[in-house]
Amino acid sequence: MGIYRLGNVPEQMRGLIGGKAGSLDLMIRNLNVRVPEGYVLTAGDSNVDELLPLLDQNVTYAVRSSAINEDGEKASFAGQYETITDVKVSDIKDALRKVIDSAGNGRVMEYTQSFNEEDKGIAVVIQRFVKPEFAGVIFTSDAINGRDDQLVGNYVRGEGEQLVSGNADAKVFRIGVMKYAYNGDEELRKFSRILRRYCLKIRRYYKMPMDIEWAVSGGKVYILQARPITTLQRLRIDSYDINGSRSGLKLLTRTNVGEIFMKPVSPMTFSVLELINDMLGLPDWLDNICGQAYMNITVMCSALVSFGMSEKKAFESIKDLVGNIPDGYKIPISPFDKKVFLHKIRCLVFPKEKSKLSKKEKHDLVVNLADIARKYMDEIKAIDTNEELAKMWDSKLQPGINDGLAAIAAESGAAMVPLFTFSKKLEKVAGEELAQSLLGGCLGVVESMRPLYLLDDVISGKITRDEYIRICGHRSADEMELMEPRPYEDPAILDKRIEEHKKSGVDLKAMKKAQTDSYEAALKKFKELYPSRSKWIEKNMSKYAHANEFREDIRSKGVYLFCVFREYLLRAGKINGIGEDIFMLTYKEAFALIRGNKDALRYIEARRKTFNEYRSYPPFPSLVLGRFEPQRWIASESRRNDFYFEDDMTEVSSDVKGFPGAAGNVTGVVRVITDISHIDELKKGEILVAPATNIGWTPAFSKVSAIVTDIGAPLSHAAIVAREFGIPAVVGCGNATTVLKTGDTVTVNGAAGLVIKVSGQSS
Repeated sequence: MGIYRLGNVPEQMRGLIGGKAGSLDLMIRNLNVRVPEGYVLTAGDSNVDELLPLLDQNVTYAVRSSAINEDGEKASFAGQYETITDVKVSDIKDALRKVIDSAGNGRVMEYTQSFNEEDKGIAVVIQRFVKPEFAGVIFTSDAINGRDDQLVGNYVRGEGEQLVSGNADAKVFRIGVMKYAYNGDEELRKFSRILRRYCLKIRRYYKMPMDIEWAVSGGKVYILQARPITTLQRLRIDSYDINGSRSGLKLLTRTNVGEIFMKPVSPMTFSVLELINDMLGLPDWLDNICGQAYMNITVMCSALVSFGMSEKKAFESIKDLVGNIPDGYKIPISPFDKKVFLHKIRCLVFPKEKSKLSKKEKHDLVVNLADIARKYMDEIKAIDTNEELAKMWDSKLQPGINDGLAAIAAESGAAMVPLFTFSKKLEKVAGEELAQSLLGGCLGVVESMRPLYLLDDVISGKITRDEYIRICGHRSADEMELMEPRPYEDPAILDKRIEEHKKSGVDLKAMKKAQTDSYEAALKKFKELYPSRSKWIEKNMSKYAHANEFREDIRSKGVYLFCVFREYLLRAGKINGIGEDIFMLTYKEAFALIRGNKDALRYIEARRKTFNEYRSYPPFPSLVLGRFEPQRWIASESRRNDFYFEDDMTEVSSDVKGFPGAAGNVTGVVRVITDISHIDELKKGEILVAPATNIGWTPAFSKVSAIVTDIGAPLSHAAIVAREFGIPAVVGCGNATTVLKTGDTVTVNGAAGLVIKVSGQSS
């Protein structure tokens, strides 16, 4: 309990000062914006006499509530409590009493109950009163549609309480965000630039749409309060209520990330993805709707536009990464702080704690990363106390992970450039059909093929079961989800894989040899058609193959970093008596728990309830534009899986088109599988139609005659593995699981990226 100057509240007391005081304290402490100085009395404090000597007798004060649940995650309590302005120091005691007593008024109680809130106490802000010429509110995003290219505000002459109470007519104004522009009464124009600057600073700091109270007094702009716009709040961390489509108008895609994260991610994994966003300086780049991972196309295009690229060229430059979007739709462009982005990139390239490894040592680290990771995991399993856990993280794991990331980055360099450039160059020279034949079969046995390909070696005795687990035991469908077990944790998984493979009767090595022979024939044909380019094709095919193999190897090695962190978290859960509930915390909360702070444990029950609900949901649409409400979408009989564009009533196209994944033509019967748990239903020779595939789905490739996915691009798992096994594939169709039904007969043209329905069920 106590009295604290705003801007100087101790961290351990923040839970007792309420939302309003907390916001003011943070802005004074961290932002260069003009905020009236003042004090906060913590909830339950009665030492008013100690406050009075701190106040200036020559000014007056505003006395406002700062309830513990005011301006919180569930609701904004603006205007519900009493506010008293222009108070002399001699009248402060009386004003404090009135504000505190207002917590019991009927208006507050009714509003609190409507959000199932309980009375958590009330702190009080005593802030220097600035007598305003103008006062108002301004939103950093449109509270209705989420657009954030304009600041939308209103104001009155005099005190802002008239605006809240409705006793005065408000004037509306707008300020451009992407480029400065003012639209409103002329009397406010001269203050609009500084107001814009303050608002953008606040938005960037809080990383969410904000509702800001402001005033102009003595010709200066003051910020009086800033709170989240609750209707646009992306994340409510106490309950793990996450919906990125709430926080602004943006285009989200499941391409690539939907292949990696096929199930909703846990709070722990989500927190790591948020860390990646922050490290890259790309806000909400890896976004999320109810646990389901999305990639934010808007933030990527906005970043490129901020550096002078046209909107059209910005999208074209990332198209291979994010896939196609329907014709006629424009990607929303939002404000992007390129200074913050450049600062973050500099920190990544030139970190404060630089790796001390030489170039050779970094190379050796990548080569030996799997063995190093396994050694760390064995050490972790032997730890018995929080103190040992903390020591190992500080002395070994954090430096080790930093070195591992630095080594991977150093090894990558320009090695993967051919992945994104060569295929288009090849098509221009050889045409689409020959190019597709050349791109398949050139890689050898890449890492994502090994879990399937090496089964024959186990069966024949060429390698032992333990060797198989050592090589492939870290790879699985949910390998990037920290809470999901790995195959090495349950060697019995190998028995199931062997049994399924024997049932398939497929000779994988013969399939691979046939595809290699096809590639060599295509290469011979190219040289005959273009003899002057013989050296060019050999050189570039070699680089392309190396880039693919390197990408697959690096991803496999990177999974080991997740394995190490999973073992660390499992140990922390066991030592602290919460078991796998550790994954209902964030990584920061887990580290705090290890160091004795148990505050976050109170969130576990609510987060687990939300997470379990998320896991009951079907896969969401591949593309989302605008506010997406999962329950409403799930209840809709006409819901579609390809895209959800708010208020769009476009009928689902009956055409199934996508990216050429792997060349070949095949006609067969469709089996739609939206979850890997149903993969046993797949029959030999069927055409697999799925939202996406990843390495966990690889064993199914031995059964299928073709593969079609909603999510994907030419570099996706389905495309790479299908090409090497000679299985026709079309990826990134968007609507395949919507249009096609189990039992349909279709023709898959892998080279053209087309799926043609021959006959089928009624759609």
